[in-house]
Amino acid sequence: MLLSAIRSGSFRLGAAGKATVLLSFGLMTNLVPLATFAAMILAINRTWGLNASEAGWIGGIYFAGYAMSVPVLASATDKLDGRWIFVGSSLLSVASSLAFALAGGFWTGLWLRFLSGASLAGVQMPGLKLLADRTSGRARARGSAIYTSCYALGAAGSFLLAGVVEGFSGWRSTFVVSSIGPLLGLAVIPLLPPVLEDAAAAAPRLDFRPIFRNRALMAYVIAFAGNTWEVFAVRVWFVAYLTWILGLPGNRLTLPGPAVISGLASLVGFPVNIAVAELALRYGRSVVIMTSVISVLVCIALAITAGGPVRIVLPLLVLVQVTSIGDVGALTSGAVDAADAARRGAALSVYAFTGYVTAFAGPVVAGVALDWFGGAARPEAWSAAFAAIALGSAVAACAVAAARPHPDRA
Repeated sequence: MLLSAIRSGSFRLGAAGKATVLLSFGLMTNLVPLATFAAMILAINRTWGLNASEAGWIGGIYFAGYAMSVPVLASATDKLDGRWIFVGSSLLSVASSLAFALAGGFWTGLWLRFLSGASLAGVQMPGLKLLADRTSGRARARGSAIYTSCYALGAAGSFLLAGVVEGFSGWRSTFVVSSIGPLLGLAVIPLLPPVLEDAAAAAPRLDFRPIFRNRALMAYVIAFAGNTWEVFAVRVWFVAYLTWILGLPGNRLTLPGPAVISGLASLVGFPVNIAVAELALRYGRSVVIMTSVISVLVCIALAITAGGPVRIVLPLLVLVQVTSIGDVGALTSGAVDAADAARRGAALSVYAFTGYVTAFAGPVVAGVALDWFGGAARPEAWSAAFAAIALGSAVAACAVAAARPHPDRA
């Protein structure tokens, strides 16, 4: 309905607003397959006989697929029309989700989730480049923050949809249904407004050295890496931890399914993300630093209370979903602003590659910590996992605090 209104002109937006709405919708629909494994982790573990480390690998390999693909796919948008990269990657997402529904074990699942992550690499940062090329000034900063914040909405929708579908027809059906999302996302491409003239200029020869010399950009790259370490470790292990907590003596409550709770928590993260990005535009990087520090403190509180009363643990667990993703819009907006216009695709590829390497590592390290400290049925193991997760926002806070202005903007 929204897309029809935009096409007909009954829903009035400027070019920047139209590009922001369309590409945000395209991102959210392509995120529908994101949380299917994390939401169904316990059912898949039972079916395939996975231990915590193996589950952590499948949970994290999605982001390894993203990280290995994004340098090529995002950088290519400096020379190629990013719309075709978006379309091809969306179709790959459809195929990998459908194939996972038929998968039969660890190795097959590992490779299919790798491909699913690679498909998102051809949508998220190329989509951000498509948006940046169609906006300018504060409209670009605000549009970038909204676009990135819509990640929280897409992730929430993924958890919610998986939880609802699994309740009716089992975990395999969640992967079938999730494949519909990327198909819907294809509809935004023919509706995009044209690129601005300054963005349409010929791109320079691909050279990453100026990007690594851009200290302002690299500060945001490191901060995003810390952010994704925490965000995706929390996402992958949220359902497993909450299920264990609710199964302890004295902790039984009548609640929606853990996947639904995770989705609702991610949903709350959306307005928080928008608010933090807007406050950062007004008051500067101290807002981002404060958000990261709060997230570290919540992780430490979860480590201390591991195995405790659900009335204490559940609010903290919901809060860490919100605080961990609360500053990602502001970080991405800062990175887009710090990047040179002619090398924006390559800059975003470095930003995304670094972030999704740690997005892969975070869930894996949390899973290894669980195994090292006695397994997912021991409080001390979860304490170790949350202590490891807390490192992410600690790094993000330090990186933003150490940031220096871009030389061209000083």
